[in-house]
Amino acid sequence: MSDFIARRLKQARTKACISQEEASKQLGISERRIRKIEADQSDISADEIIEFAKLYKVDVRELLLEEYADTGEEQILCNRYISLLRLYDQLSDRDKEDVIWVIKQRINGYI
Repeated sequence: MSDFIARRLKQARTKACISQEEASKQLGISERRIRKIEADQSDISADEIIEFAKLYKVDVRELLLEEYADTGEEQILCNRYISLLRLYDQLSDRDKEDVIWVIKQRINGYI
């Protein structure tokens, strides 16, 4: 693992207001292991990075790519929307209708 990934994991965790203890419980790994990962003293698998990204609600690219992390917050948000739209385009027409329905319900405060 790199020092960059270790720093980004710690930054993402603190930005998400999640303690090492909470992260360890959510991820099913020891708090000691999280400390070691964030100190760049332990390797981490791709699957684990994905789980960290899900927990911290960040794009995996933010944890792995320096050029992506150096991008402004606005560009990161734009990249997330682009990724979302690509996924949306892959849905069937029926699934797209369902997504629109859920969004409308959310906007109206029903869900």
